[in-house]
Amino acid sequence: MSTNNKIYTNLALSFLIGIILSSIPLLMSGNAYYRDDMQTQYMPTFYSIGSMLLNYHQIPFMTTHSWFGGNIAGEFQYGIFNPIELALYSFLPIIHSLPAGAGFLAVIHYGILSSGVFFLSRTLGISNKYSYIAAITVVLNNFIFYWFAESWFPEFSSIAFMVWALAFVFRAKESKWSFAAAVVATYLTITTGFPQTIVALGLCGLIYSGVEIYQNRNLPSCLPFLSLCLGGMAALISVLPTLAMVLVSDRTTSDMTTATSMIPSLGDLLVVFNPIHPSHILYPTERNVKAPIYYVAWFVLPALIFINWKAIRRIPQKNICLFIYVIVFLVLTQGTGGINVLKLPIRFAVFFQIFLTLSALYLWTHYRDNKPSKAKIYSFAMILIVTGVMSILQYPHKIIGISFAVGMCIYFGLKFAYKDLSLAKLVAMTLLLAVVSRVSGGGYNHMFPRAIFYPEISSSINLNTTDANYNMYLVDDVYNDSWGTKGNNYIKYIWFGNMGLISGHPSINGYSPIKQYGLQKRFFRMVQGFTPIESGIAGLELEPTTGMPFFDLMRVKNVIATNGQQADIFTREKPSDWQELAATNPYTRTFTHTLPNENLPGTLSWPVNGLSAVESSPTSAALETLAITSRSKGVNKLIFARTSWPGYEATFNGLAVPVSTVAGFLLAVELPDDGTVGIVKLSYHIPSIRSTLPLFGLSILLTILIMNMQFLWNKPSDISSKNKEAA
Repeated sequence: MSTNNKIYTNLALSFLIGIILSSIPLLMSGNAYYRDDMQTQYMPTFYSIGSMLLNYHQIPFMTTHSWFGGNIAGEFQYGIFNPIELALYSFLPIIHSLPAGAGFLAVIHYGILSSGVFFLSRTLGISNKYSYIAAITVVLNNFIFYWFAESWFPEFSSIAFMVWALAFVFRAKESKWSFAAAVVATYLTITTGFPQTIVALGLCGLIYSGVEIYQNRNLPSCLPFLSLCLGGMAALISVLPTLAMVLVSDRTTSDMTTATSMIPSLGDLLVVFNPIHPSHILYPTERNVKAPIYYVAWFVLPALIFINWKAIRRIPQKNICLFIYVIVFLVLTQGTGGINVLKLPIRFAVFFQIFLTLSALYLWTHYRDNKPSKAKIYSFAMILIVTGVMSILQYPHKIIGISFAVGMCIYFGLKFAYKDLSLAKLVAMTLLLAVVSRVSGGGYNHMFPRAIFYPEISSSINLNTTDANYNMYLVDDVYNDSWGTKGNNYIKYIWFGNMGLISGHPSINGYSPIKQYGLQKRFFRMVQGFTPIESGIAGLELEPTTGMPFFDLMRVKNVIATNGQQADIFTREKPSDWQELAATNPYTRTFTHTLPNENLPGTLSWPVNGLSAVESSPTSAALETLAITSRSKGVNKLIFARTSWPGYEATFNGLAVPVSTVAGFLLAVELPDDGTVGIVKLSYHIPSIRSTLPLFGLSILLTILIMNMQFLWNKPSDISSKNKEAA
């Protein structure tokens, strides 16, 4: 069997390992990968995107079905410019269960991650055996499981692509196809959509490129850097729309993004070899985390202690960079909260864990001490015992479990040091300690809300359509214990976050990690789109320039309030034209009124007098064309029941007219004051698409051009052989 066939076989096996190991939590609980943000933000949107792809053969860039978070392209984290993600989303409508769909996405990405870690390990010169152990260890990583695979899914999926990207960047100057693969993998990583992963890949790539250029100072040494640049250039198509959204956002004031929020304790972060050490986290104040999320791998400490450091002579540049990465990401976990793009520094902990594991395995592969001294053995045991005692003092109720974990680590660590263990034994040890670690922490991250909701999935989801009116669901906190017990029955009647997208209920809700500032300031406390009673009262207030209530301008016909304080207060505060409908369920009360603009065409909501208009064509999320048949002089502002996002443009009789914002969030079009009639065309274009598409094409052309520059790929050995032939 050729070398290429062997690597392909190993990659297939490592992919299968990721699939198998990640499927085990699903067998234990069908909700294993369906918690927190994965419920309220990602799965409803992923499912809706998949429905659009499968049924309408369209990629939805924007929707009016959700006021908060309807800018799908600008939200960035949905990966709609990543073809692999889109292909996976298209399978979701076939799976008639959001938890099962979440499991499907998680398992496939675990396969991508597992094979990518194996490939990166081999690229770094780690032996075949230990490359498998690296892949297994990363798949079983508690941090990835508890935080990313269950909740912050785009960071998980982007990490799965990142390890491939970094491996190909390391290989970029070896062959033209590795260079092309580095460009593609960089593009896939960035377009999957998570800022911390982009920062991590950028730092890793730039550090390696800098070392490579400084060391060799020739044109081929620039190839890793060029691959990063070209991949990043192509990926601007997904980044620039998000930067445009930042202009109207207020994400920096979130209570989850302060400088003191979600910083892992340095002591806990470094207790990486004790599989039952419970962790501390600032969230935003210090709280116990029941799960040992900082556990890396049981072999890290023995691999570092029992190294023959005197034997180390010359380490390849990419492996030197590997050690640098460990230090860089250790620092980033501790002090980056004040820099906007680096908010929530806990998200960098996983990169520290991955690179520490790879560093330990590289050193063990090449520089293991075959005859460890007694001093090393005693030091190894003492470190484990001392840190175990520290864990017990911190968590005395876990004395049995922690003591058991320390004993296992000492026993297996000495076995690891004295013998060249077989792959089967290494896998068995790794699985055993990983299971102990996971069992000690539980089936999910207990910092997440316990409630699991199963919304009904609409049989027809078309995010490109518009609606004549909307609902507001007054919901304060769906995650308290009493509401959590209502579960499936409750969520059939109330929507929050992005669940309205799949339930077929356009609403003044949504989940936006970036946030439209004017909309958030008036209606939303949090990015999750909860709308408390204050939101209902705010919607009844009058907008000063039009004199109409905000609910009328937004075409909110119904308010659905949860029973109790929400419904009682709205009953007391609502105007007389709002009527309560007969109760249809035991959980909510519905209030409705007649909209003054319900006969206006499309999404037009004002003016209700002094103007006559008809739809020239069916209105969609991205295009609305109205024929103004009569208009009084001075009626020059048209307000639409749409959230104002960067990217909207308007023309009147073929000439561009200004687009403005009312009350910070309502979309408006400014017409001339002369009372002329004609055609108003309102359209949405992805911000910067006119510049990023040419850059995308230029990236492809430059990649092909560089691949055809033969002098970049002629290795010294090839040149010398050609000279000999010529002689």
